Amino acid sequence: MSDAENGSVPLWWILVFLLLALGAGAYAVTSIGGSLVGVVGPLWLLVPAVTRP
Repeated sequence: MSDAENGSVPLWWILVFLLLALGAGAYAVTSIGGSLVGVVGPLWLLVPAVTRP
């Protein structure tokens, strides 16, 4: 049974989609004059204190 017959999506297709989505998001943030550090910075607060260096 091929992948097309059982309806599964290949892993490489998901990875390509994620890379394109992340790249488009990074471009959108930087094109309006934003900073990627400013976008990712608040997410650091969600990381448990045990895992922080």
